[in-house]
Amino acid sequence: MVSEAESVLEILGNESRRRILELLSKKPCYVSEISYYLGMAPKVVIEHLEKLEKSGIVASFEEGRRRYYYIPKSIRLEVVISPHKFEATIRDGEDYDIPSLMREIRNEFNMIEKLRTESISEIYRALRVAEDLQNRFSRVQSVLAARFNQIVERMLNEVERVLSDDLERLVMLGLAKGLRSAAEIAECFRLPYREVERALISLSKKGLVKQEERNGELIWIIK
Repeated sequence: MVSEAESVLEILGNESRRRILELLSKKPCYVSEISYYLGMAPKVVIEHLEKLEKSGIVASFEEGRRRYYYIPKSIRLEVVISPHKFEATIRDGEDYDIPSLMREIRNEFNMIEKLRTESISEIYRALRVAEDLQNRFSRVQSVLAARFNQIVERMLNEVERVLSDDLERLVMLGLAKGLRSAAEIAECFRLPYREVERALISLSKKGLVKQEERNGELIWIIK
């Protein structure tokens, strides 16, 4: 029986599907838009989207006469490849208590330090504690990933509330995701460079963004 993690790995094994997901992580897109951006035939795009949608990685909605595809939820795939272990796991998005997890991690670290690990039984005990620590760190990372998505969603909602121009919204989203120049934003969203520049200047006049120098480079940031 194929596990959920194996199914996701199989989906991601295709470069074209990875490129589609990379594009959809920036914004929802319709078929001809994906076809244009990625240089794929619409029929091929549809075939990949059907597989992604069937697996639950991608979903869609209709707006007007177009069907938009998007990533509906976060999937955290953890792959461990080491001399002594191979494992692929889908981590859930359960909202763990971070302070409690950190206390447990600190206690288990202290436990490992105190173990003498001079006998087989002590070494085995240390192995189990180390394995449990890995699981706890994975839970912390899952919580942080969920928090990141929540904050991005809050940012998008606020941007939509204060801005009506779609281009300015995209530019703000780019800055929120860490892009720092008109060139980076234009490349990321496949937008004309001059239009991005104009949007940045407009946002600056509205008091939402500013330009500053860092390490001898002029960058744009959200105020």
